[in-house]
Parts: sequence; C-alpha cells; structure tokens
Amino acid sequence: MPKTKALLIVGGGILQYPTLTEAHKLGLKSIIIDEHLNCYCSKSKFFDKKYFICGYKKDPEGIADRVKKFLRKNKEIKIAGVYTQGTDVEFTVAYLAEALRLPGIKTQSAFACNNKIRMHQLFEKANIPTAKYRIVNIYSELVDKAQQLGFPCVVKPSNNCASRGVSIVRDERETELAFPQAQWYGFPDKRILLEEFLEGDEYSIDTIIYNGKLYPCGISDRQFLKKDNYAIQCSSITPSLLPAETQSEMYQLMEKAAKVLGVDRGAFKGDLIIHKGKPKILEVTARLSGGFDSQYRKPYSFGVNLIKATIDIAVGNPLDFTDIIPKWVKYSSTFTIFPKPGIVKEIKGLKELRKMEGIKQVFMMVRKGSRIEDYKHCANRVVHIIAVGDTYTELRFYIMRDAKATLKIITQ
Repeated sequence: MPKTKALLIVGGGILQYPTLTEAHKLGLKSIIIDEHLNCYCSKSKFFDKKYFICGYKKDPEGIADRVKKFLRKNKEIKIAGVYTQGTDVEFTVAYLAEALRLPGIKTQSAFACNNKIRMHQLFEKANIPTAKYRIVNIYSELVDKAQQLGFPCVVKPSNNCASRGVSIVRDERETELAFPQAQWYGFPDKRILLEEFLEGDEYSIDTIIYNGKLYPCGISDRQFLKKDNYAIQCSSITPSLLPAETQSEMYQLMEKAAKVLGVDRGAFKGDLIIHKGKPKILEVTARLSGGFDSQYRKPYSFGVNLIKATIDIAVGNPLDFTDIIPKWVKYSSTFTIFPKPGIVKEIKGLKELRKMEGIKQVFMMVRKGSRIEDYKHCANRVVHIIAVGDTYTELRFYIMRDAKATLKIITQ
C-alpha cells in the first residue's frame, strides 16, 4: 500500500498558515512542529493534531528525535520535504532535511544565514557591501567598540528576527540597557553584534534559487516608525518604487550573497538599504519574507505563488515557472496602527474596516482586555492590515488613509 506523502513544517505561527492550504493542493499532509498545540495553524481545516509534533523549533537534535519517533508510530506517512517560511529556523530545517536525506541546503549555509555574526564575517571576506561591525562578548567591550564604529550604532542579538533585541544606541549611557536586551533575545549564541548605523531607505527582497540560478521575486519598500532607539516597521508597499537599474543591482548583490553563503536552492530573502546612493545588505535568510509579504501581498501584486514554488523545491519537484512569473501589477501594503500602550478597553471600526473596498485581510493580534506593551520590536505590533489598489496613489492616499481613520483601539 502506498504511503501518504507529507510536508514537515517547522513552525505553526500565523505566517505558516497559508502553507497548509498549498500543501493540501499538492496532495501533501502537513506535519506541524511547534511548541504549542493551539498554535495559529491549528485553525486551519487542513491541520490534524495527529500530525503535530511538540518541540522547541530551535532544537534541531531534539526535533529530529521526535520526528523519528513520529515516523515509527505513523508508518503510513512518508515525509517528502522539510519547510518553513517567515520564521528564522533555517538551521533546523536544513538539519532535519539532512537527517531525513531530503532536499535542502547545507547546514553550514543555514547556520550562516541564521547567525548574523557568521554572515558578516563571510560578507567581509568576500567584499559584499554591508555595515561595518564589531563582535561583543561582554559588556565591558561594548563602549570601546561602539566608539570605534562611532555613535549612533546598532546593537543586535546574533540570531533573532522581527527586530527583537535590536536597539539604536546614541551614547554610552544607552548601551547599558541595549546589551542585556540583545543578550536576552540571543539563543544559543549570546555574543552581540554591533553595527554602524546606516542612514537610508530599507527594502525587503524575495528571490528563489533553482538549479543554481537566482530568480527575482519582488522588492517591497519598507517604512519605519520614527522612534529613537528601536526599528519598528509600520508599513511595507509592493512593488518597489525604485528605478529598475537599482533593483537589478540589488538582485545582483543577492546573487553574490547566495554564492558566498552557499545557498543553492529554495527561498533566499534579503533586507537591503540604499546608503549614500548605493545598495548594501543588512542581512539575508534562507526562507521567504515575513510580514505577510510573500504569503499575501506578492500574490495580490503580481499573481505569483511563491509558497507553492518553494514547497515544490523542498520536496524535489521541478519548479513550475508560472508560479514566479508576474501576471499583473497592482499595489499592495501591509500596515499597522500604534495605539497607546496599556490595557485594551475597546476596539472600534473593525467590522467597517473589513468591509472597506481595497481591504483584503485584517489580522488582529489583540482583543478587549489585552495588554499592549511599549513598542520595542516588530512582534509588538497589534494589527496587520493588508490592502490592495490599482495604483500607488489609490493605495497610499485613499485606502490606507481611510483604513487608519476607521480602526480605533482605545486603551487605558
């Protein structure tokens, strides 16, 4: 009797949710690895708790043991590939793929994508344009090395995402809070990455690598909340307004970075900045972009299906190029609002917002009684609104404006 093919998905959060639908369309069962059985993916009609493995996503050895036990118990299942998106667990994915003898990138390449210190070291050696940096082991080193780079500079954990633990420090006094905050979010590597602060506009870039060739999959323009010490994205718009020549230069940089890190297949996403007229890489990762970008917005903007394309590569299927070729161009955005921190007393206008023309999805991360913390990283955001317009003007100056005026989150 033939076995049931399954996709092993590392992470069950909100950004993984569309993966279960695409896996089902490809005839694949979804096996979810997450710390919580009631993770966001449990809301999917394609979620089956029989195919759930509880475990810490950044413990590849422990997860591998649990997967092997799962397969011994469920002999009817054959895992066809290992997958993630929007979650920085590249090393776990690569480790599991290697352990199960499935398609994937090498573990050392995944480690270099996940560990920002190793990434910087390889970029520096290969002359890939990026921020100047220093490695900090203990707090007593931080001030001296910050003075070497010059204030302001950026303090980061070596391996986290969504700006968790990231601070912009402008003087010696601010390093006292930044160091323990970065260490708190760094696991298992507690070293701190100190970077020069680069002024400029930032961009998120999706690419897919297949048979050794990098294919462009869209650039999004990022906007940030103006806050002295933290980088919190408030909106992102696709497609980019950058000139075609600059976009081409960015894709060339991504191709060089992929070769340096040894990423030879699947998704390869980058955060880049235009500094003094030239693109520089801030960081890259071996997965699709988060922020509802590759999951929802690029399909709305271009008619592409990057999730299906990367699942196909993960399970060893040939890439269907129609999944990554744009079929139209529309403007889309994910944006948020920033109510005052405190306890949510009332949410007004949500029903009206969901009915507004151009609004595609509204993901509320809080409800009445929730506590809104001070905004220190992107995971603190309270709502994600996805909108689409035929033109940039319609999207930015009508749909987004009206949406922000409609939704009110009142705190006390």
